[in-house]
Amino acid sequence: MKLINNLINKENTLKHLLLRFITSIALAVSYSTSASDTLQCVSDSYIFPDKKVSSLPNPAKTGKYKYDVMTYGEKPYLFSIDKPDLVAPDVTLPNFLADHSKSQGYKYDAYHRFDSKNLPLEAKVWLPQTSEKRPVIFLVHGNSDPGFDYLGEMFSSRGFFVVQVDQTYLNGLWGENGARGWILLEHLKLLSVWNNQHDHRFYNKLDLENVALIGMSRGGEAVALASTFNSLKTIPNSEKPTEFGFGIKSVVALAPMDGQYQHAHGKNILKNTNYLVLQGGHDADVYQFLGSQQWQRVEYDDGKNYVNHSIYIHKANHINFNQDMSDDFHWGGSKNFYKKLLTAKQQEQLTKLFVSAFIELTLSGKKEYQDILRHPPNSEFGLPDDIYVSRFSTSTFWSIENFESVKTENKNFKIRVNSQNEPVSFSIGKERLRGGVDTPNKVLKLKLEEQVATTLQLALPTFHVIAEDKQSLTVSIAIETSEEHEACRPYNLASDIKIEFLNKNGVVISKKTKSTASISPLLVSDYSELENEDVKFAPSEPTLQTVVFPIEFLSEVKQEDSLVLNITFTPRHDVSVILDDIGIIH
Repeated sequence: MKLINNLINKENTLKHLLLRFITSIALAVSYSTSASDTLQCVSDSYIFPDKKVSSLPNPAKTGKYKYDVMTYGEKPYLFSIDKPDLVAPDVTLPNFLADHSKSQGYKYDAYHRFDSKNLPLEAKVWLPQTSEKRPVIFLVHGNSDPGFDYLGEMFSSRGFFVVQVDQTYLNGLWGENGARGWILLEHLKLLSVWNNQHDHRFYNKLDLENVALIGMSRGGEAVALASTFNSLKTIPNSEKPTEFGFGIKSVVALAPMDGQYQHAHGKNILKNTNYLVLQGGHDADVYQFLGSQQWQRVEYDDGKNYVNHSIYIHKANHINFNQDMSDDFHWGGSKNFYKKLLTAKQQEQLTKLFVSAFIELTLSGKKEYQDILRHPPNSEFGLPDDIYVSRFSTSTFWSIENFESVKTENKNFKIRVNSQNEPVSFSIGKERLRGGVDTPNKVLKLKLEEQVATTLQLALPTFHVIAEDKQSLTVSIAIETSEEHEACRPYNLASDIKIEFLNKNGVVISKKTKSTASISPLLVSDYSELENEDVKFAPSEPTLQTVVFPIEFLSEVKQEDSLVLNITFTPRHDVSVILDDIGIIH
């Protein structure tokens, strides 16, 4: 009898295992079908830009320089296996970096409980084989191991001195991103000493007036903080000099955090620095586009030329920016989630392309690469097929309206329908991130009706321009809802927008022009494979995109002239949009 019971139990166990196996296959198929349907619908709703060949040299291509690879770090123990090629001193971080952690009341794994004395400066270096001084690029990870060899090798072959910093001893803490940024500057101080040391391998090799910082996740916030700390003459709450003031020209953030560390006066403001942020639309770690907030907090006051770029990539994720993370083994739902997105190699390729174009533009002055960032080329340089939402501005951007102080009674701002003089209602609200999280940024929200001409009319401040001047009107636009998107039908709102300038007598003084841009649909993400009863992801995040309209004046516009700008929407379908940052760009 006991034997029979054992056989029955084994049979039931086998049936149970078989049932679980069949169920897992069914779930995998349903996940795959659901994911495929969702992503395909988004793709079907988008009209991809016309393919153009720019004939530019590929900025992501391996360059002509050979390079040496070495490491530096703390003095090894007697029986250490990994020994650095160069010994670096330890550093102690200033006390003020713990203030934010204390203010937040973190109890566990808090930075202010961390012993920040005698921390090692550890890094991997790619040194181009040349006698010339070379611009310097720093690479820094987040709450992970370093994993940017693909960037280090590319940039070094193109003639850049590259330093990949290891800050893994800060992993697992909270409120420590200020420390991550400060340590980058301690590395720069060390390299400055070695650069001036006649008997050192790095003697006269580094151009520390041309420096770029590239960071991911927590490191993405850290590089922006480092740029701000770099301007400090003395350590806060102290009279001790910082010995900083390096030539940090450019900051790149890959899927960054924002506000994990805050100054005494609030969140970080990036001043007089070129900025680029990349974000994936299927980021399961930093799943809100937090980097868009640092993008908003970039300011200029020194009269020099700077650029500010943001690129949102629909099928990119978090881990594929970092080779150490993308090599992790995935199984079950996680495996299915990453399988439907861009591969690690594809995401590395787009990262190399955009980041290198930005570095060549801002450190090497190659203005021809600006267009790659403004209008990502879906047919060149191995850029994978996907939807890329680009937003950009410059230090010379002339703002007409950003909706930060608009009131409904403001007479310089009107919205009318079908040429009627009666203004219609509109709403000014806060831009929202995924999950309905409000941001400080204000936007105009409009509901546009099918075949109804809705005109946004703005009174312009006086300005002088001659007819031959090459300049453009830019408008940041994002679609919130659309009938066509819900039906998975292609639609490009840009084809139904026209602009015109009028003088004070109501006479049109510009040619009617349209944009050649392709406005992204509402980008819906599919996190279904990662969700359960306790974990849910908001499916969408309206992401502002810069749309360019060329301006062609029919005659000279004098400074004393009062102009009116009309932006008219006549959509073929009902659609809700948000607008921001209307202005003139050269």
